[in-house]
Amino acid sequence: MDEATRLELDALADAYEQAPARLRAAILAAARKGDKPAAIVRAIRHAYTYEYVARLIRADRTENPELYPAAES
Repeated sequence: MDEATRLELDALADAYEQAPARLRAAILAAARKGDKPAAIVRAIRHAYTYEYVARLIRADRTENPELYPAAES
């Protein structure tokens, strides 16, 4: 295998391994800006279920309430 092919495969494998953590981080970043779980699920093309996204956000909101916009009255 030539070096260029090996490097490309290595980089793609690394991206594949990191994808779940990066997607979860992006989901939480969107939620922290005020985006709703349903909109997030549509944006990620249902890669994760609504239930999973909502549970992920709820857990993060419980641990980090200061990172979320105040609830509207």
